[in-house]
Amino acid sequence: MGKNTYVAVGNKLDISDLITAIAPSETPIYSMMGKATASATTHEWLEDQVAMVGAENKKVEGFSYEVSDPGTRTRLGNYTQIMSRGYGVTDTQESVDKHGVKSEIAYNMAKAMKEIALDVEYAYLNNDSKVAGDATTEREMGGIPYWIATNVLTNEPDTPGTHVDRALTFDLIGEALEDAWKSGGAPTTMLVSPRTKRIIGKMTNSATKFMDADESKLKERIDIIETDFGTLKIVVDRWMGNGKVYMLDPSLWKTAYLRPFKTLDLPKTGDMTRKVIVGELTIEARAEKCNVAITDLLATMP
Repeated sequence: MGKNTYVAVGNKLDISDLITAIAPSETPIYSMMGKATASATTHEWLEDQVAMVGAENKKVEGFSYEVSDPGTRTRLGNYTQIMSRGYGVTDTQESVDKHGVKSEIAYNMAKAMKEIALDVEYAYLNNDSKVAGDATTEREMGGIPYWIATNVLTNEPDTPGTHVDRALTFDLIGEALEDAWKSGGAPTTMLVSPRTKRIIGKMTNSATKFMDADESKLKERIDIIETDFGTLKIVVDRWMGNGKVYMLDPSLWKTAYLRPFKTLDLPKTGDMTRKVIVGELTIEARAEKCNVAITDLLATMP
């Protein structure tokens, strides 16, 4: 296929911030993650940890200094994933009068921005492996299901490997949070499917509180559960499947851009205007053990 000249043509407006803000209620995870910069298709970072020993620390006057071996930080990495969407509109359609739409291409490219945001959210919640790719295979980032590995609460009561669904309970939520705390974490957000959200509503009744999402300045309602380990926001995501929940500390996850999303005007090859949005990004999981997943959950209403 070789190089394509169109990548150097047209407007190069960085629209990554606009894309993350265009549908925060539809893409809660993508919207709440911070930003980082990738410099290669294999994005790497170092993970360190604070010793959770909690030993007494007191010295006598004139004591001799002692030092500990700081150990080696862990090198982690994820592959960048290329995403693109675009539309073509005939020049005639762009020129004729339209009801409610001034520019057909502008209308469709605004739609493409929302679609890209949904694609990112989908990848974050569904990519359970990472793929290096080659000349004929797309690179694929590892998403949240790939990264959360240390604290995963499954249910295999009888035979290892034989999973049995069970009901989500406050005790199970507390057990998961305790595991995260023992690993040095403090999850603040619980990501659930629409069905699981309804199940939690039946569990909590008057115990559920509400607050405005000040961070996004939207008047959306977010459920709050008071747990033994602090306040836990319950956030519904349309890309979450039934049967599992994630408890996350969003500050430990970043979206790393190798190529921030840009709108490109493609060269004209006929009586048509064509534009694409293209970018390349990945997830940076800075401390996966500080997050937790609960799987093998019933999807039936109590």
